[in-house]
Amino acid sequence: MKNLLSSLIKKENVKSLNSRLSWLPELAHLDAITGINLSVKHITSIVNDHALSVSEKIHLLLLIEDANHDALQQQIASFVKLDNLKADITHHIVDVNYAYYRVVFLAYTKLIDLSFNKTPEQQPQLTIKVVMLARAVTTAIHMLKWRYFERTSAPANLWSQTYTLYQYATEHQLNKIAIKPYADSISTNIDSLSLQLWMLGSLNFSGLLKPQIETVAEILALSMHDVEIAHTWQPKHTFYIEPSKDQTAKRIRKIIPTAPALFWHLDSLESGINQTLKLKQTENRVSFKGYLLKNTYLIEETLSQLQTEWSRSGYKRQRRKELRHDIIRTATVSVGVQAICELLQQLDLSHTPVKSLMDGNVAKRAVQTRVVNQGTTNTLMVGKEKWNILNESTLGLGTFVSQETSPLVKPNKLVAILTSRTHAKPAIGVIRNSKQMSGAKLKIGIELLTENPNLALLKKFEIKKEAEDKTENATPSNEQMNVEFYGIHIPYLSALNKPCSLILPKIEFLPNTFYEIHFKNKREIVKFEEPSEQGDDWVCVTFPEELM
Repeated sequence: MKNLLSSLIKKENVKSLNSRLSWLPELAHLDAITGINLSVKHITSIVNDHALSVSEKIHLLLLIEDANHDALQQQIASFVKLDNLKADITHHIVDVNYAYYRVVFLAYTKLIDLSFNKTPEQQPQLTIKVVMLARAVTTAIHMLKWRYFERTSAPANLWSQTYTLYQYATEHQLNKIAIKPYADSISTNIDSLSLQLWMLGSLNFSGLLKPQIETVAEILALSMHDVEIAHTWQPKHTFYIEPSKDQTAKRIRKIIPTAPALFWHLDSLESGINQTLKLKQTENRVSFKGYLLKNTYLIEETLSQLQTEWSRSGYKRQRRKELRHDIIRTATVSVGVQAICELLQQLDLSHTPVKSLMDGNVAKRAVQTRVVNQGTTNTLMVGKEKWNILNESTLGLGTFVSQETSPLVKPNKLVAILTSRTHAKPAIGVIRNSKQMSGAKLKIGIELLTENPNLALLKKFEIKKEAEDKTENATPSNEQMNVEFYGIHIPYLSALNKPCSLILPKIEFLPNTFYEIHFKNKREIVKFEEPSEQGDDWVCVTFPEELM
């Protein structure tokens, strides 16, 4: 790439360009953040310099991008592996990297618009055109990832801007030309890159963690070259994007777009996901369509979520089962099955009268709980996270939360919501969706499982057999037996006719295993076969109501 650009610059007989790049050797002696900031400064200066021609600006931008490419890739690779960074450090890293990609993206869109609308003899060479378009869309992908890393929505006009780039590619018949945007890139084309961006954009509300977002981007890069984009709808298509709207890709449901749109399906990707999940069970390494994946953190959960979101069959859109009424209430929330079980233990719900937690007598309680008066609202402070409830029904809640104080929030997470209502028990629910709002806020939709949870004590139970019938694999290992742990009993829900169920930590669940359950002064032996539902750290199993 550098040799090509050098020859083109020489051919254009540009003598002053080298002086505009005299600062590039400094990058080798600077830390990554300082180097990125310096590059942003020079790119902005070059794009706005009226003394430079459009052709000169293009060549300078491409060369600066080459010089920064490795450092930027290392920034992403390192950042997705870092946990528990201080909020100010995280914001700084995200802001610097996002600013670079945003400036580069806007520079490309401006220069493409200027150069592609010139007369044919004044336009860049075909190779440069394709490289510019490919890098512009690749830059948009990275820009979007950095936004999603911090759970921020896509920048304004991103989809309309990138669709304009796609239109340029199709009008100039460049969308299917194979190209490597950078020296270390895999061969791709504008169709594939655009699909990668649009499908990544469709995961805005998925709640994926940083490594999972990078895994999804990696899988899309390996699979979108198999996907064909069509301008007319056919029954086989499952996704579409409309150029007239500043929106990313959407799933086709009941209504087929009548305005101009692009259509495609992901059957090949779905097949690759299914095959990867099967191979994962037998191999230590994780590969996708023959390529080893670099980022495999929570790979099974990530692929399962993609199956849920993108598969042709089995897709089920979450819908509210009844209308919610607007309210304003503050609640304290515990996130995750372990935190909820600890909360139930602290509250000792099976022994403490309901009103004792609301009477304000802190001295009589073993748990560190206090009532805070906020005008006419009382807030029970148990746990660490405080959320605002915006609307509610008997089956669900709409809440508003700061993403900085709630890093664990994502779909299918189990939550316990404790408010100063007329009873002390926390409501147990499952996060069904998460929508990014302005001001680093998340709007969370919660499906309520029960407002009357009970704590259950369990342990795996070994059924004694005759000696001759015993085999090595007949029962779990001795280390797993007779170890007590807590679960959450969910009573029968009459509103939905949902049976009684029990929520267990996922690490404690073994299919086709007997469990000894202590519940309401009873002792029962129940065999659980397969879970009825599961999240990242919990499983839910049903059992006959009469047992409890």
